[in-house]
Amino acid sequence: MLKQSMQSLRGRLIISAFAFLLIFLGLTGYILDRAFQNSVENALKERLKTHIYALLAAAAEDENNQLTMPSLLQDPEFNRIDSGRYGIITQKDQEIWRSPSAISITINLPQNTEVGKYQLSESTWDNESYYVFSFGIIWEQEDGSETEYAIWVIQNKAPTLAEISGFRNTLWRWLGGIGLVLLLIQSFILRWGLSPLPKLAEDLQKIERGEQEQLSGSYPVELQGVASNLNLLIANERQQRKRYKDTLADLAHSLKTPLTILRGLQTAEKDQNYHEEAMLATIDEQVSRMDQIVSYQLQRATNPRISLTSKPVNLAALAAKLIRTLTKAYAEKPVTAEIQIPDTLQFLGDERDLMEVMGNILDNAFKACDNKILISASLSGRQEDSHLVIHVDDDGPGIAPKQRFTILERGVRADSNSPGHGIGLAVAVDIISSYQGQLEIDSNPWGGARFIFTMPGQ
Repeated sequence: MLKQSMQSLRGRLIISAFAFLLIFLGLTGYILDRAFQNSVENALKERLKTHIYALLAAAAEDENNQLTMPSLLQDPEFNRIDSGRYGIITQKDQEIWRSPSAISITINLPQNTEVGKYQLSESTWDNESYYVFSFGIIWEQEDGSETEYAIWVIQNKAPTLAEISGFRNTLWRWLGGIGLVLLLIQSFILRWGLSPLPKLAEDLQKIERGEQEQLSGSYPVELQGVASNLNLLIANERQQRKRYKDTLADLAHSLKTPLTILRGLQTAEKDQNYHEEAMLATIDEQVSRMDQIVSYQLQRATNPRISLTSKPVNLAALAAKLIRTLTKAYAEKPVTAEIQIPDTLQFLGDERDLMEVMGNILDNAFKACDNKILISASLSGRQEDSHLVIHVDDDGPGIAPKQRFTILERGVRADSNSPGHGIGLAVAVDIISSYQGQLEIDSNPWGGARFIFTMPGQ
């Protein structure tokens, strides 16, 4: 049970509070008990001094210059037998008088009392405990002689001990009650103070069940940072999951063109004019391309940030390479692709990014065109902040203005009857945006679509 409580934050706090109260109230009770006991003893000393003075006031001399005491004293406790208060006077350790209350008891008095000093001690006789209070005096007689006497007042400890015991019992009952009340109050405060934690756990369970998207409750200031970090963690986890999902879709889409070319080799194998060496070269090229695609997509899934430290890429050469590949993929469709890109233009970034962007846009153009495609590019901007402006035109039916924004979204296609999943252009937008570029769709003089996008270059 204790082990289970220690595993609970609330249990730890309650046990700590209980231990603190136990120590605090224990020390408080001990201090108050000692203070009361000292107070009682001091009050007792003062009362015993008063009894000493009363005995001295009642003392007188007889005709033999001896100290005498009246048969009855003003304090009735000295007159009642076994009252618990006794008076005795000694001369040179010899008893010369005792009060009527002490007639039937045997008392052994301490020795060596000092003149002018009060002495308090404790003794036990007949299984009874007593306070023994003494005071030494010098009695000057009428003839001028002096005699030393010791006046003793013996007080039974039972009433004083009963008083201390009564106070002690009352004290610990009150402290115990106060401790219980404080513990209950502390438990209530802890329950109220820790109540946001179960609320936080409940909200997290709702997120797991899909009932809400993020932590949106009102939390104390101390938990606001935790809630914000959890929301950030949840958002990052969802974004990562989406990125993995999109990467799988992008990977499948990117592999489609090499697979189409390899599939086309089955038809080309029947053509006797297709040389075996050319076929093997095509297979090797497309397998290498697929390996690059897989490596590239895995890198994008784990590290979506783009590095701009790659070596410059010749834009015209890359465009020509893509045209050759797509021409093989769309071998059954006679397409004339023209490239109008100066050999001096270079792309500044990851070659695989540019290949993915242009490959998707050119693939879309090959699908949509009748038989003609034009790729052109120019350099724009200042030398220290220049960028490439690339146009891809086709002579197809074009794209309606109201569709030019929607088809850039993932999963949306302009023509639902054409093959594809609406992924390529969304991938292109994602990569272009990572380079702070833009992708726009317009119409060209042929009546077809014109894709315009910017990328860093020189």
